[in-house]
Amino acid sequence: MLAAGLAILLAGYHFGTFDQSIHIPFLKATADVSLYTNDPFLELRNEQPSFFWYFFLPFERMGWLEPALFVTHLLATWLTFLAVWDLSLALFNNALAATLSVIVFTFTHIGFVGFQIIEFSLLPRTFVLPFLLWVFVLYLRDRIPAAFFLLGALSNLHLLSVNFVVWMLLVDALLRLRQIGLRRLLVGLGLFFLAAIPLIWKSWQAGQALDWSLRPEWFSIVAHGILGQVFYLTWPTPYILLTTLSGIAALVLFAIARWKAPSPNHDRQMIHFTAAALIAMAAQQVVSFWLPVTALIQQQILRISLFLLIFAYLYLAQYLAVEWRTSLRTRPELYALTVGIAVLPLAFFTLLVWATLQLGPARKWHVPLAGGLTLVGFLSTMAFVISYRLWSPGIHLSSPATPWNEVQEWAQSNTPKDATFITPPNIWSPLEADWRVFSERGTVATLTELLEIALLPDYLPVWQARFEALTPGAIDRFTGNFYENREMIRQAYSQLSTEDLIMIACRYKADYLVVEAESVKPLPEVYKNDGYRVYSLAQAKTCP
Repeated sequence: MLAAGLAILLAGYHFGTFDQSIHIPFLKATADVSLYTNDPFLELRNEQPSFFWYFFLPFERMGWLEPALFVTHLLATWLTFLAVWDLSLALFNNALAATLSVIVFTFTHIGFVGFQIIEFSLLPRTFVLPFLLWVFVLYLRDRIPAAFFLLGALSNLHLLSVNFVVWMLLVDALLRLRQIGLRRLLVGLGLFFLAAIPLIWKSWQAGQALDWSLRPEWFSIVAHGILGQVFYLTWPTPYILLTTLSGIAALVLFAIARWKAPSPNHDRQMIHFTAAALIAMAAQQVVSFWLPVTALIQQQILRISLFLLIFAYLYLAQYLAVEWRTSLRTRPELYALTVGIAVLPLAFFTLLVWATLQLGPARKWHVPLAGGLTLVGFLSTMAFVISYRLWSPGIHLSSPATPWNEVQEWAQSNTPKDATFITPPNIWSPLEADWRVFSERGTVATLTELLEIALLPDYLPVWQARFEALTPGAIDRFTGNFYENREMIRQAYSQLSTEDLIMIACRYKADYLVVEAESVKPLPEVYKNDGYRVYSLAQAKTCP
């Protein structure tokens, strides 16, 4: 519980940001159908392959959504540490290794794709994570049917994460079929589909099926617009290359830790799991570069790398336990190694610290050098994430007082529920909410919608027409760098003339216009703060 609380304080907690920028408006529109009535994007809420958010409908209707989500996030984080403890014991049967695992996982670690293990908001994937770790525990303890049954139940909450674990378990099960037994495997698969019946029924009713067609244009827009790091490992974009390098370093550390302190009973299974994940990641690169099959792109396969990161740090904790109990290292060396593994977010700095400590006592300066590398690695990582606005510690149960959130709250309090706004389509980031979250009002189009279009490609033409109207030529100029795209979109939107905006208002039945404060328009101004102006379009537009 202490680790969970500290992890949340260090990572921060933010309501309505990141993927919640999609989920919260969907939830609000489900709870109150009079919201967002002129916004076609909200119709996609009925195509969600998950029941997770339905559990929060009563809290939204009672006005308790924010505290309910925070309490659930606390619970999910606490359960994640319990599951880490159990998985460590299942692998190594070493209480010290389990304790060190809890300490190590308290701090943020980043690998491939850039997702951290303990995230800063509640999402379906963060809620199911501890239960997926318990699936591994059940499987390693030879409770095959129970593991697959739990997986089937979890598929009703977050299918993508479940698919990754199913793949890893099936690879191992097939490679060890004689040991597991075909009958038990078939029973497990049967129980999986039995537990997944609610999701299967929902998908069947919605007419959803796997799409094996090639959609290069859709994939290019999604990848170049907002999600390049989910599909590519080698794009020449700083944050993609940095996380890929960190992921590779984590794999090297996993290999070192396994060599020094392997799992006594389950080493073969862990190698199979790791190989399965690497095969899946390689397949994603083939699909991304040469064969954009819709169904495979929708899986966002590179996300499977989160489990590689978890495996790596579990093994590193075991390696630390062995070093503390049996090593001839000095105490300063052990402290330097422990701190380097625990607190450094990027694994290539941890690898440098480990390599430095291998110099041994013959080099009197190796411990101070390792400490210096730890400090440099930590500070440079902090500078990087702060410059990209990827880290903001603190607990934000609701919207922080920023000009962007304040203009949304004004809209929520002072305009009809069915009002539609033209808003800057670029404003969203992992720590910044989309327009729809706090305003509870519809908008013409936003960049954020690509997060959902990556899963529901049929909506692309609708979004494309609306987004192109707001940012002429921007889609064709997507670079694959999210931050460059945001600035380019901002400039394209700011260059629209008043006549252009009125035409857009007529086409999409918009009632209000939101622009940055320095953009003065010859329109009736109804609100202004330090960052934004809101204009009424009701009197200005004369639509045919």
